[in-house]
Amino acid sequence: MTDFNDIKGRKPLKEQLSKLIAKGRISHGYIFEGPSGSGKKLIADAFSELLFCSNPDKLNPCGICEGCTGYKEKYILQSDKAITVEDIRNLTADTQLMPIHNRRKIYIIHDADTMTDQAQNAFLKTLEEPPSYAYFILTVTNSEQMIDTIRSRSIIIYTGVNSKQEVLEYLEEKHPDSDMQYIYSAACFSEGCIGRADTLISDEAFKQTRIAAIGYLSEIKTDLTEKDIKTDITVFLEVLQSIFRDTVIYKETGQTVNLINTDISDIIKRTAAKNSSKSLLNAYNSVMKAAEYIKDNVSASIAVGTMNMELMEELNI
Repeated sequence: MTDFNDIKGRKPLKEQLSKLIAKGRISHGYIFEGPSGSGKKLIADAFSELLFCSNPDKLNPCGICEGCTGYKEKYILQSDKAITVEDIRNLTADTQLMPIHNRRKIYIIHDADTMTDQAQNAFLKTLEEPPSYAYFILTVTNSEQMIDTIRSRSIIIYTGVNSKQEVLEYLEEKHPDSDMQYIYSAACFSEGCIGRADTLISDEAFKQTRIAAIGYLSEIKTDLTEKDIKTDITVFLEVLQSIFRDTVIYKETGQTVNLINTDISDIIKRTAAKNSSKSLLNAYNSVMKAAEYIKDNVSASIAVGTMNMELMEELNI
């Protein structure tokens, strides 16, 4: 069981939810939207505890009512693949069974934006006319992937992200033996998502990808291929983009305080010294363009090859 005391930061989110609870206007559908690793599952779980409680005090369940102390019927649907219509039919069948030990049943659908079109249409029928005791909490990365009729019948709440300082404090507490420079880089690279930062600290694949991206700066070559990277090409480009971002910032400010990759500040300084601000910005844009091409299903070899040619023309390495 999670409560909002377990969730670090998120003051705007907590204030918004406090107001919703205080008004007592409980909807049958909620969509929590936020980037991957931003804690949507924890937030959904904590919110479900409030819905079970008969007398919540802001974001704190009372702990003594039947809703808090009794058996809680919570149905959680999540899948490693797309959520199918069969998954939704099973959930819908469960909604026809009245709760035995509580006044409400809570249905949490994680990554609901992976529902197939058939699944969304099937879910809509239940959301349009839900049993009085059934409440639905959906977590999504992008609510635009949901059909309009589901979105219009739900309260959409953006979960937000944590500040860099909050992520740093979390990582320092959980990983006291990790190198501080790497902790700082993970906190910056996570873009405020504690879950992602936590993964980066222990993800050997990410470490190898980052090493490959750093090494790439010393020898940009036209024959680099997706296979040469040996790891996720998308992550490789994301890391490379963060490095060029740092070179632009250092070139303009001469300061390292706002860099993401502080542990390689010597490489960033050297690259900035050898190139103009315009060239560094063009390099940043070339990497971003390659990532967008791959996202749009352009061949990775074509996207990377084009990027290589542009960087070789633009940079003095």
